[in-house]
Amino acid sequence: MALSRHASAGWVAAVLALVATVHYLQLPSGWLRQGVVHVAPDGFDGFVGQSRRFAVRTIQRAAQIAEPGETILIWPGIYRESVRLKRGGLPGRPLVLRAAVPGQAVISGGADPGVMAAWQWRPDGPRIWSTAVAWRVLGLRWNGVAAYRAGSLEQLRQICARPGAWPAFSSAERRLWLCLPGGESPRLEQLEVRRPMPARTRSGGHQVASLWIEAPHLEVRDLRFDFVVMAAIQLWHADHVLIEGNQFDTADVAINDNASLAQPRAIRIRHNLSSCFPLVEWGRSGWLSWKELYPYSNCSLVWLRGQDIEVDHNIILQAGDGIKLSPEGGSNRARQNLIVENTDDAFEFDGAARHLRVENNLIINPFVAFAISPVSSGPLTISNNIVLIPPRPPGLGYGVLLKLMGGPSRHVSLRRNLYMGYSLANGTADSPLTDMRIETNGFALLTPRDHGLAQADQIQWRANRYLGLSFERWRQALGDASLLTPVGGRPQPLGPVGPAWLDLKRDPAAAPLRRYRGSPWLLLR
Repeated sequence: MALSRHASAGWVAAVLALVATVHYLQLPSGWLRQGVVHVAPDGFDGFVGQSRRFAVRTIQRAAQIAEPGETILIWPGIYRESVRLKRGGLPGRPLVLRAAVPGQAVISGGADPGVMAAWQWRPDGPRIWSTAVAWRVLGLRWNGVAAYRAGSLEQLRQICARPGAWPAFSSAERRLWLCLPGGESPRLEQLEVRRPMPARTRSGGHQVASLWIEAPHLEVRDLRFDFVVMAAIQLWHADHVLIEGNQFDTADVAINDNASLAQPRAIRIRHNLSSCFPLVEWGRSGWLSWKELYPYSNCSLVWLRGQDIEVDHNIILQAGDGIKLSPEGGSNRARQNLIVENTDDAFEFDGAARHLRVENNLIINPFVAFAISPVSSGPLTISNNIVLIPPRPPGLGYGVLLKLMGGPSRHVSLRRNLYMGYSLANGTADSPLTDMRIETNGFALLTPRDHGLAQADQIQWRANRYLGLSFERWRQALGDASLLTPVGGRPQPLGPVGPAWLDLKRDPAAAPLRRYRGSPWLLLR
């Protein structure tokens, strides 16, 4: 029997009233969802997310209503929001944030394109344009590629006039200047900028994050964090967190705890990819010097202290410092990571670094492979890693295996590593060493062993093998593994690294790997 028009309208009103009651009073709604909260760009935050059809619109709303053991399933699209997780899961019942289609749910720090549509550009010098803006712009992309952020308008004019210049910009509180070396004029469809940075609410460290975690027992899987404002994921007061299969683009630090009230515990960071392309390209082309690149950004995957931390099977491309790790306790490891091209340190240890093992990583073309700057406690064991530094443009320097500076360091050992590069270390006399052992490694060097190492007599050396390189053999060895056989050099496979869903041969995010694709050292899936 058909319902009357009035009865039908009554049912609709009742349903809407129920939805509104659930939304505004936040009544328990888990029984409707069967363990999954759906999020979609075309959703409605008045729903409870029980299906794709009744998805909520924002990840933040899903985080507010999700219960321990549920999965926040994020459907493809761009989410221009910052998410704060204050409720997590329970032991054995984690709260999971996961992309419904891996890699196609994007948490973006970019401004809405509609904001830029009203900008009025005017010429402001050779190849430079300017416009009034409502905020100081801290990040800009032109044709999908990050532009260099100059420290001042004067610097922008200087670097824009150089041969081989790339797009660059500078910004004040109410104005934006853009260098387009190709001579074209700004067009909205080619331009992206980061949205305004929120005001600081706490002291110390990174103040802004795409995902701010203040809860235990969480998993973050298969998401893309794009055009990140500062940190992609901030661990403020978190433990038992798994971060796996995500892609991070242009984050100052992808995963950070530097501002934490309490040290994070039991943090697993696996199979992610972090990239700050074209950071190294700017220097390789001869456009910018190392001194101009060094202060640009950390561009790190990880900056953590805490305890019981695992960082494994990640890919880090074109970073400043790749992994900054100095745990305070527990058992910690960083293994089987691929780190390709750094303007500073592939690994930096600038704290306790207690019970930390760094093993079976492949590092190609860093400025410094391992920065001991300083290690206050240890033991830090660096073993079975391969570090290959090919010749670099003179303005970028040639790089070293070790940096030993910043104060006293203790209880550090390097064992069974293979290193090819210009020099073994850069050390300063005001940073003494206690119980530092360098044993059974293979070194292929252009310079003598003690070159640049002020603390050579404070190190316990044993059973290391050395090979003196000519400049020509150094240049060839990245493509011919047999040249390093005298020091025990042989390629070793990393196994699967990076997100399982990412095609490393075709995806633009993995473009910096193509330069080394034919190298026998880069054995990937």
